Amino acid sequence: MPVDRLEVRVSITKLLLALIIVIVPLSIAGLIMAERSSNSLDNSVGSDFKTMAMLYSNDVSQFMRDRVNDIGALAQDPIIVNAATAGQGATKTEGNNKGLLTSGASQLLRQRKITDPRLLSIIATDDSGKVVAASQQPPKLSYAQDPIWQAAFNNGQPAVRIGDILDDEFTKSSYVHISMPIKDANSGASTGILTAAVSISDLLARFRQGPVGNGARAELVNDDGTVVSGPNADVFARVKSPQFEFVHDSLGSPQGRQSGWVMADLRNGPWIVGFANTGLKQHFSNLGWVVLVSQEEYQAAAPIRNLVHFAVVMVILALFMLTLLIVYYYLHRTQRFAHIEEEELPAEKARSATTF
Repeated sequence: MPVDRLEVRVSITKLLLALIIVIVPLSIAGLIMAERSSNSLDNSVGSDFKTMAMLYSNDVSQFMRDRVNDIGALAQDPIIVNAATAGQGATKTEGNNKGLLTSGASQLLRQRKITDPRLLSIIATDDSGKVVAASQQPPKLSYAQDPIWQAAFNNGQPAVRIGDILDDEFTKSSYVHISMPIKDANSGASTGILTAAVSISDLLARFRQGPVGNGARAELVNDDGTVVSGPNADVFARVKSPQFEFVHDSLGSPQGRQSGWVMADLRNGPWIVGFANTGLKQHFSNLGWVVLVSQEEYQAAAPIRNLVHFAVVMVILALFMLTLLIVYYYLHRTQRFAHIEEEELPAEKARSATTF
């Protein structure tokens, strides 16, 4: 019993025209969309890095401002104000130096130091630089010639100052000196300076940890490009951040600050760099700190980039197969016409011989 078969015959010419009409525009559209998707992907990753940088930046700014507020509150304590006003305990005799540590002001500073382990030492002086209270035995009784004290005293116009980062070998911690004017509650006049050595190791350690997010790295960088804290680097290494060179110009323009990320063309390839300014330099000139969150572009976009690459490969493959089909069609058509000409040639010769 014969088997019914459904046969569909389509002219190869029509099929080829249909494929050209369909595949070529779709392929061009696919390449355009892939390129736009790539740019959109970079922008999305850059925005994410900007958000992460802002979170780190807010943490840094809040940490430093909280420490300044803590020292400010301590400098306004009536016991400290009275000690600075009276100038008690600031004599050159050893006996009075011992009495200095037993004063009410010194006991308050010592108790504050015990309560907050981030306070490594606290010293209060009068307006001449003589020590009036200390949380522990001070190395000297007068700080009038000390650069940190002089910066805070500011030629008789005391101001809040945060010093550069230093290293404490004994406690194995990084710290800064925060100096705060001691002012009389009634007159508002400055009567001395309160200086505290404050550990910021916990703050800097956040940047020395492993990769954040999907493998990005976070760095705290000064406005001269020096890494303050980052993976395998700290402020004492004096290492320059190669990413900051591309961020520097963006920080100086409103459009750049609003964008919050740049594409940095480094030696090992393009990097996506998100950034955020801590805003501390507005009040403390030596703290031009900027947070960078960066990662190599091919790594940052790898999870989705593979899909984009796959789409591009499929478009190229479709165009390649269409090209092969066109070549085959034209070669096949040429061979068919040659075959017909060969069959017609003997027939013409036979008709010619019969005529003669």
